[in-house]
Amino acid sequence: MQSEHPHVAFDLFYAENAMPAYRFALRLSGNRDDAEDLAAQALAKAYRRWSQYKGDSASQTWLFAIILNEWRMLCRKRPVTETRLDAIQHLASTMRFEDLDLAAAIQSLPDSLREAFLLVKGEGLTHAEAARVVKVPVGTMYFRVHSAVRKLRSSLSVEPELQALEEVTCNHEM
Repeated sequence: MQSEHPHVAFDLFYAENAMPAYRFALRLSGNRDDAEDLAAQALAKAYRRWSQYKGDSASQTWLFAIILNEWRMLCRKRPVTETRLDAIQHLASTMRFEDLDLAAAIQSLPDSLREAFLLVKGEGLTHAEAARVVKVPVGTMYFRVHSAVRKLRSSLSVEPELQALEEVTCNHEM
């Protein structure tokens, strides 16, 4: 995104995306310190590469891709030391209603499903935007989000047998 005043454009970008960047990083990491570091590193990298941003996707999509890559590199470099309960509490604190059961269910999802769910359902990206962030086909993103939702429903359901019956009934009505 070339501009006559790149610093002004980046200042606006920063103002609009600093909090969503931190929130997404906190949801990914489950750790406030890591989230602050991830968001700061991603914003610094975005600033350094601002002249390379082409504008072919939403700027927030571009930033989330940087955060996700930074998170994956951090996970490769060191094992995650955050206790499960702390991670769940931090994730729950980013939600509209602090629901520890939902946060625990999200935290227990496989990484690919959790990333997809957090991008689409948590951050409000479209499936196409989330697919660009994760660098997968859009159909794969739809599948991952759908799988995440099904796993979450299953793990949060009090009576999974009744849910299975309802799903079969709904499928037969289609």
